[in-house]
Amino acid sequence: MPRTARTLPDACMLHIICRGNNSERLFRTRKDYLYMTRTLMRYTLRENFYIHHYSLMPTHIHILAWLEDTTNLSSIIKSLTLSYHYHYRKHHRYKGHLWHGRYRSILVSTESHWIQCGRYIEINSVHAGLCNDPSDYPWSSYHHYAFSKSDPLLRPIMYKDRPGIHHNASYEEFIKSGIDLEYQRLKIMYEKG
Repeated sequence: MPRTARTLPDACMLHIICRGNNSERLFRTRKDYLYMTRTLMRYTLRENFYIHHYSLMPTHIHILAWLEDTTNLSSIIKSLTLSYHYHYRKHHRYKGHLWHGRYRSILVSTESHWIQCGRYIEINSVHAGLCNDPSDYPWSSYHHYAFSKSDPLLRPIMYKDRPGIHHNASYEEFIKSGIDLEYQRLKIMYEKG
């Protein structure tokens, strides 16, 4: 049965999720994480692809991004995952499918949905048991917003006029308050916006 085409607005905010096949560990070394960030950066510089939040988890990636032209989405994700597959195959002598089927793209249509999605992405590492505090996980956008740490991967055009959302203690408190929420409740809050 053929896949149905994704129906998206011309420009929108999307939560993009790419998973490893059979929960394959996508990132085995620091070099793997760095390769993925460099590859993502190429698209943020070349395409109208503005990453606001991200988390590179061992078995999957989360990206919250604004796309000016959603017709480019599938080619961006295909190029990104294919490029990383070649890197992974070369460095880890891997054969077979690396990525689990199609990527997911969830339309983020309201500001509250977008803020909850950012929190969900940035504390994913805590809920996965990789760390106790999001500041201990180096492969996410958390450090940029909580501590004003430079992150060349981010191009948060939508946050320019929202001083209360980032770069302050209230942002850190907001993100950490999600840690105390039971994971399924947090997910429901995120999905509803």
